[in-house]
Amino acid sequence: MVTPGSSTTGPVSLSTLLDGALGRLEAARTGTGTSTPQDGFLFSGNRHEAVPRGLFFDRRLTPLERNAWQVCRLMLNDDGLTAWPTYEQLRPWLTSMPCAPKASHETVARALTVLRLTRWLSLVRRRRDARSGRILGNLYVLHDEPLSPFEAMQLDSGYLELVSHALTHASKAIQRVGQQALREVAGDPLINGHVLPTRLQVLAQRMSRQVEGEPQTYPQDDTDHESEEGFAALLRSRSQLASDSEAGPEASKTDLLRNPKQDRTEVLSIKEVRTVPRALQHLRLPERFQQMKHEQQAGALVALQRVDAEQRQSVLDEWNARCRGSTVRNPAGYLFGIIQKAIRGEFKAWAGQGDTRSPPAATQPIAPPPKAASPDVVRAHLAHLRSMLDKS
Repeated sequence: MVTPGSSTTGPVSLSTLLDGALGRLEAARTGTGTSTPQDGFLFSGNRHEAVPRGLFFDRRLTPLERNAWQVCRLMLNDDGLTAWPTYEQLRPWLTSMPCAPKASHETVARALTVLRLTRWLSLVRRRRDARSGRILGNLYVLHDEPLSPFEAMQLDSGYLELVSHALTHASKAIQRVGQQALREVAGDPLINGHVLPTRLQVLAQRMSRQVEGEPQTYPQDDTDHESEEGFAALLRSRSQLASDSEAGPEASKTDLLRNPKQDRTEVLSIKEVRTVPRALQHLRLPERFQQMKHEQQAGALVALQRVDAEQRQSVLDEWNARCRGSTVRNPAGYLFGIIQKAIRGEFKAWAGQGDTRSPPAATQPIAPPPKAASPDVVRAHLAHLRSMLDKS
């Protein structure tokens, strides 16, 4: 097995690379003798490339998130694996007011959450203590272009659960980004195909070269990174004005009042979903599902449509059975996690199969062992048997 840090001539699987990086992170933590969690990150892009243009033209981001990405990128070490900056390290560089000493913890958390929702950042590994379950370290990957939803779900096992949290987050900005992320999940054609994108293999090759310390001689891409709306959207001159009140070649002579055009009004359809889509009307929705918030119900129904039709009911039954059989702190997030496993082809039902299965061997009633008879009773029985034989 190839581990990061060893020379290799063949390709390295992405899973092996990430596991090796997490092992190095744990070794660094134990080597320093500290018990505090140690986080680290890798960079999946070209180390010698400037800040990607797509970062500036991504309309889902604000200057805060763009700045947070660049600060993390500048902290990258030469060995490829870098300690993830703490909130205290990021706070001086993420202020929104001039001459302000530090940004708040909420501001830093919001920036990192949005970067992960928009898939510029991925949480790829988590190391927990086997006894207490306490997190010992996280491993992140910073990308030079956002992953597709399917690619993010392959790398980040908790991506859909994060989207579920975002739908009901206290921050309106995170809610909007979460709703946009859910729409992108529903529109990703790769999710139904279950085909591993080759770009993940490219990420593995890039990061393995960085971790192994090879010379950084990456070929420069001749293609420009376009914005999400294409190259034409980089210019602000539009053939169609956003509203009648905007300045144009000729001012409107009829409308004296501002009359915004309807096609520019963004309606977040996720909040308007109150009925089950036609493709899911045959499903039996558990009562627990009806107890979730409307945004979470609508989001779960959107995500369920990306699951194979024959597995949708099994996913709901499994989730309901697990919530009933154990204490689940966040049922909605737990449902999104099961849905993501089903999309990745890793779903296995065991709790929601009903009473058709035979109970496990551990639950079968065990008969008590026979009680040993006293020697006098044994001798009496033997004497009785001898007397019966003598008479015969």
